[in-house]
Amino acid sequence: MERSRKKLLVVADLGGSPPDLRTLAELADVYVYIPRPSAVTARYMEDIGRCAHGVLKERTACPPGGYEHPASVTFTGARPYTLTEEQLADRIAEAAVLFGADGILFGGAENIVLSVAKAAERLGLRSAGVQGAVQARGKLEMRRAFRAGGAPGPDFRPIYGADDLAVAASELGYPLVLKPTYLACSIGVTRLDGSRDPAEVFREVQASLGSSEEDRLLFGGECLFLAETYMQGCAEDWYGELAPLYGDYVSVEGMMVGGVYHPVAITDKAPQHSEFTETAHLVPSALDAEAQQVIVEACRLANEALGLRTCPTHTEVKLLKGRRVGIIETAARFGGWSIVPQLRDVYGIDMTRAWALAVLYGSAEGLPPSALREAASARCNMRLYLEDDARTRVGGTYVYAGYEREGLLPDGVRLAAEQELPAGSVVRRVAGQNAMSFVSTLQLEADRPQALAAAVRRIRSAVRLRLAAADGAAGLDAAAAPAGLAPAEAPAGARPGQAAEGEPVRDGQPLQESFSF
Repeated sequence: MERSRKKLLVVADLGGSPPDLRTLAELADVYVYIPRPSAVTARYMEDIGRCAHGVLKERTACPPGGYEHPASVTFTGARPYTLTEEQLADRIAEAAVLFGADGILFGGAENIVLSVAKAAERLGLRSAGVQGAVQARGKLEMRRAFRAGGAPGPDFRPIYGADDLAVAASELGYPLVLKPTYLACSIGVTRLDGSRDPAEVFREVQASLGSSEEDRLLFGGECLFLAETYMQGCAEDWYGELAPLYGDYVSVEGMMVGGVYHPVAITDKAPQHSEFTETAHLVPSALDAEAQQVIVEACRLANEALGLRTCPTHTEVKLLKGRRVGIIETAARFGGWSIVPQLRDVYGIDMTRAWALAVLYGSAEGLPPSALREAASARCNMRLYLEDDARTRVGGTYVYAGYEREGLLPDGVRLAAEQELPAGSVVRRVAGQNAMSFVSTLQLEADRPQALAAAVRRIRSAVRLRLAAADGAAGLDAAAAPAGLAPAEAPAGARPGQAAEGEPVRDGQPLQESFSF
């Protein structure tokens, strides 16, 4: 039976993989609401121009003369939100009514999960649901729901101030993890081992998150931090002899449709950098079928415990000793980086289409009957960070001029695409925000995922960045440089601390390549 043509509202904001507008335009008439024009690139605006029937930009976020969309943008480059979470919900609902939308999508923007759910519920449209979104958006509410639903995870305590963290440390013991309840990308996530006063650590984390305070506009929870017992991973029990190539956690992409969890695929990870910074995502998973089933069932328990109704899910799972698991967290949105496009490239699954069918028709027809495992090729999305250069230090500011490429890729591994910062870009290593200090994102492909995991390890151990210390910043630590490290040098024609000519700048820093749009 042929379906009638429906209308779909896309809320375009920074974070994760944006919905593929061309796919959506095949299914419905597409309309777009943009809360922050500074968070949407010129390239994505071109797609909007080609695919959308109507566009509404948030008037409170637009300068009087209009706004020229950036070529690229990150969380540090986009201007702050001008609306609270309730105000944004009102605006989304108004846009949906204006365009006559039958459903609302938003991609991977963590900040707007709850606002979209509130707007949709107000209009009787399918979404994550307000209750589910509240529990997916706030990590304290999430932990409580997991515990009530029997999902495996660590013990935890809400943290309202420095004294609470000291009490939590005495009750839970070390090692301990402190994490903001309202942020993503491991921003502010800190491991405590008992070597420092927990109150001092808390104050440092608070100070480092000063630049992220605008995110609280879209977070209504009172508790801004959470302390958890550290879950000790054991990659050896899961990957065997391949363990040195892999991290001790995975993520699972899925979809909730009418309150029922549908797993899509597991993504393996490379070992993390400091501050729990993710370094690479690999598809398909190298785990055996039994291991994958254990992980998927834990994700089912966790996501259904949150009471989510209809939305994508991105669930992170710690791999513990004895092939036990612990749920790190879940999100009611697409995963970040290029995980969703990777699934399309490897398995041929279109997550954007699946979400649209679920929202518009309550249908799971775009989803596989079980988690996908077998594939004819493999993909990897990896990032190069300042931390990959042993001369850099936390608190330092550097002018980036590229990196030495010769001999990095092993035979059988191909570079499919790369997004690199322009020469002359200024990049910082800020405590608590290590995830923002990347300089290049590489898309690699090979016949087998194990080859990609080995390539990631090789690249990370051999890469040499070309860097120079920016004016007035902590310099490069020459003593820490391994033999053969490329000398620190400023790019020709660039001035330390300044953007290369023509590069967009905010607060003196060129806008880095986007996680989205």
